[in-house]
Amino acid sequence: MKKVWVAAALVALLATARARADRTQVYSVTGVDCVECSVPIKTQLKKLKGVKKVDFDMHKVELAVIMDDRVVDDSVLAAIARSGPGFKGTPGAGSGAYIPFGTYPAGADAIVLTDSGSAVGSLEKLRVPGKYTVFDFYADWCGPCRVVDSELRKAIEHRQDLAVRKLNIVDFKSPLAREQGSKLKALPYLVIFSPGGKRTDLVGDDSKRLSSVLGSH
Repeated sequence: MKKVWVAAALVALLATARARADRTQVYSVTGVDCVECSVPIKTQLKKLKGVKKVDFDMHKVELAVIMDDRVVDDSVLAAIARSGPGFKGTPGAGSGAYIPFGTYPAGADAIVLTDSGSAVGSLEKLRVPGKYTVFDFYADWCGPCRVVDSELRKAIEHRQDLAVRKLNIVDFKSPLAREQGSKLKALPYLVIFSPGGKRTDLVGDDSKRLSSVLGSH
């Protein structure tokens, strides 16, 4: 009976040791421009012996890695760097960030109406009379949104009849997203008013359709 008790105690001790060996480390990530960038990062990390689970926080741009104590930070950081050009990890929370969007040309009629997902009210009332007004709904984690943003920056560079209004939805549960209702189902999402007030809604990064709606100049 004593041997059975000793064996059971040993098993329990070993189980406790294994549990204590696992740790969760948070890494901030920079150099990424979309939530999909987390996929190759997770793939690289899961190749490391001792890594048990990897979660990505799309808003904080952070990784939570469950691993045993044999995995060192340098190995994790190297795996992140291998995942994509410019990808970089830093131990600890609080410094994760997506690559900033591009800057609009000086003098362009481009305004950020909200970068926090707050509601803005009637788009009709916010449009610029006499101009094509593009309400660009986006999110920092949306890769295709950056394609649309680039197209708009090119278009506005030589046009005085174009106004761009940027609206960061943050996520689909934000007040801004709820305000737009069922029409806002995916990103990129554009609402375009012609100079006369005709409204057109576009979903996706369709540059040909965008050019068609804005007219040839």
